[in-house]
Amino acid sequence: QQSYWGGGQFPVTRRVSQPPPSPRISLARTMSTDNSTTPVVQGNKIIDKINERLKRKEQFFSFEYFPPKTEKGVANLDKRMTNMALRGPVWMDMTWGAGGRTSDLTLSLCDKIQNQKKVDALMHLTCTNMEKKKIDDALDGCKKVGVRNILALRGDPPIGEEAWTATEGGFSCARDLIKYIRKQHGDHFCVSCAGYPEGHPNVRKEITDPNYDPATNTPAYWAVRKLPNGKYEGVSPEDWKTEQDYLKSKVDSGADFIVTQLFYDLDIFYAWEKQCREMGIKVPILPGIMPFFKPGSFGRMTGFCKTVVPDDIQKAVVKYKDDEKGFQAWGVEHISKICRNLLTSGVVPSIHLYTLNNEKIPYQILDTLGFPKSRGSSPPQLDKLFSLAINSKVPDKGWRAGLEKSEGKSVAKKQAPKAKDLISKAKTLAKTETKVAETISSHTKLMSAVKSPKSRKLSNTSSHLSRAEDQTKRATIAAYKAEKREQKANA
Repeated sequence: QQSYWGGGQFPVTRRVSQPPPSPRISLARTMSTDNSTTPVVQGNKIIDKINERLKRKEQFFSFEYFPPKTEKGVANLDKRMTNMALRGPVWMDMTWGAGGRTSDLTLSLCDKIQNQKKVDALMHLTCTNMEKKKIDDALDGCKKVGVRNILALRGDPPIGEEAWTATEGGFSCARDLIKYIRKQHGDHFCVSCAGYPEGHPNVRKEITDPNYDPATNTPAYWAVRKLPNGKYEGVSPEDWKTEQDYLKSKVDSGADFIVTQLFYDLDIFYAWEKQCREMGIKVPILPGIMPFFKPGSFGRMTGFCKTVVPDDIQKAVVKYKDDEKGFQAWGVEHISKICRNLLTSGVVPSIHLYTLNNEKIPYQILDTLGFPKSRGSSPPQLDKLFSLAINSKVPDKGWRAGLEKSEGKSVAKKQAPKAKDLISKAKTLAKTETKVAETISSHTKLMSAVKSPKSRKLSNTSSHLSRAEDQTKRATIAAYKAEKREQKANA
């Protein structure tokens, strides 16, 4: 893969549509509407949840996964997602797979996230090997299971092909896909897009200008990095302008928010974010963070993506090349510092963790940052670092708050008479309690009179009165308890 989830903006050649290779596994589809007449409740749009949290000035996190290649891998991921849902991510998303090979599995896993894990799902959707009919089928499938969030991407070339080419009858870039979704479905879906703080891999090229001075970065290239061969790589001023204009066109076409490609250089990210705002890009920008898992795979991933890797990380990769656990421990500490810097900067509201289907390391990062370990362990007072999906100063409407407002008003209207009835019964119960207290007081006085020396004439009947008093008291208390049970049942 040239990038973590592909994408691109330059003209491409078209080719005749070919069916994608068959998935390696056969997974039974678990759509919520199969063999059922129960109406599907549509989930939340993520942009609504983001905007709500921005108003409260509270931060959150989200998880990303990819479809496994085996049945066992799918089963393991299912268990991990069940556990990780309890950490309280605002959403969980699933990649589409290179060349669209795992499209059915991606939708099935998003169905599980939405309807079994009870977390809003964000489904990746790419243009690779996808003519309009397949795009329509994918979006209709999302509607059937209540998924309302799409990350629109161009995608990577199919396996075995170096260059990306558009499918006949399909789309040539993510912007065209966003436009199509908006045209066909209006605002039903929350549509997001990818952002590349260091430039898409396609525009990051070796600097061949003989007059280039790396000491002063003259002429000015964007996000320069030194290559193993001693030369330098970056984005030319012309390509960078095209890159940024294309990002703004995706937003102008209907993208609700931006999720970034992985990065580790904060200076480049902050400069890019500032430039985006100056261009008029106003939608939320959410940083994508890739934790450190293995020294070898880290080098391959950053090589594919042409990521700028700061010196301290490069030194750590060399230091821990034969010590995977040591590299992970160092990585958790370093990634936590990056995330804390981002969360306290006031520039971004969240972190988006590329988990690579790993549970342990993302947990350690969240623990280091101070996020609660589960919904149940959330403290009463919410710290600004805690996810709203776990706890909130203002009660959340729940994972499926995407219901129409009119429906909410209708429910409230139906519940109003019940509320009035409960108030009336509460008042009646209060009066009953007063009467019981008066009755007990009266009986106490009567017994005192019976036992008084001045009432010896009544001594022959005192035992009868005592039994009568006990029976009356028990009857009164029984009536009181019955009233309490009725009130509790009505509530």
